[in-house]
Amino acid sequence: MPRELNILFTCAGRRVALLKCFRESLEKLNVRGMLLAADITPAASAFQAADEGLIVPRVDDDRYITALLEIAGSRRIGLIVPTTDRDLMLLARNRDRFAEAGCTVMIGSERSVGLCRDKLRTPEVLAQAGLAEVRTVDYAAFLAEPFYPVFCKPAGGSGGRGSAVVGDEAQLQALLTMHGRENVERGYVFQQYFPGREYTIDVYRARDGRVISVVPRQRLEVRSGEVQQAVTVHDAELIDSARRLADHLGDIWGVFCCQCRRAPGDVARFFEVNPRFGGGVPLSIAAGADMPSYIISEVLDEPMEAEVGHFTENLMMLRYDDALFAPAEDPASLPGFDEPMFR
Repeated sequence: MPRELNILFTCAGRRVALLKCFRESLEKLNVRGMLLAADITPAASAFQAADEGLIVPRVDDDRYITALLEIAGSRRIGLIVPTTDRDLMLLARNRDRFAEAGCTVMIGSERSVGLCRDKLRTPEVLAQAGLAEVRTVDYAAFLAEPFYPVFCKPAGGSGGRGSAVVGDEAQLQALLTMHGRENVERGYVFQQYFPGREYTIDVYRARDGRVISVVPRQRLEVRSGEVQQAVTVHDAELIDSARRLADHLGDIWGVFCCQCRRAPGDVARFFEVNPRFGGGVPLSIAAGADMPSYIISEVLDEPMEAEVGHFTENLMMLRYDDALFAPAEDPASLPGFDEPMFR
């Protein structure tokens, strides 16, 4: 008899490919379940791939967690999967409340998630893991001792928005003008920039702390912070580095991704850790690392079949624009109605 598991994706936005991967995994595991997508607008593309789309308050609204808890109860949600950085800390802070409601959140503790989200602490974690550090400072420290080229990004940013490589003082002034001096001074971090090949590494870490899957993928083309073209690489250094990094991320559970760059003849230099699915994870899943199945199996207390290093090498992903069509019941309520949005 098929088992059941209803899954809710928060801040679902455009994660159509991820929902499709979960649907395929449910079918493969013979698990019956609904896929639900939550967002602040019916214009979320994922609503069209989900069994049900649900409008919820904004993440910064005090009613957000209450709304998710109500959905978890009324829709018998067994698993919540965050898809962006926006609500990671909130979900971590409230994961016990969801557990009491019979719902598992793919998240670590508030402390471990905070460790990943605090970009100024990234060098500390890398040092503990014995990995090459990337100098990372706040605006005041950078101003006191400038270094170029430098990668500037919002401390709590997501998807590469507001980020830029700055090569000199003139470019720094342009960044301050574009994004607001006060915003940059208070909310940006400055990382030493190392040119070279860039990689995102998708990792699955089981509840017992074991790393059971690692897939490095080289980023070939990036648009608006999200990878458009990439290829899987079987690289022993990257796989080993990701496993070592995982040992220093507290109780992070499920999928996380980390990013690094490597110049010819140099070691990999990590600069980002995200305790969630990366935007390009469908490539790793297509290569044989069925991470949705791992999560589903763990939530249902069933064995997983996975082994580090077992995936298809040199598999390329070429993303392209597609369109979904849906009736708009109230066009005036849609984001961008009064003024178009540019991302």
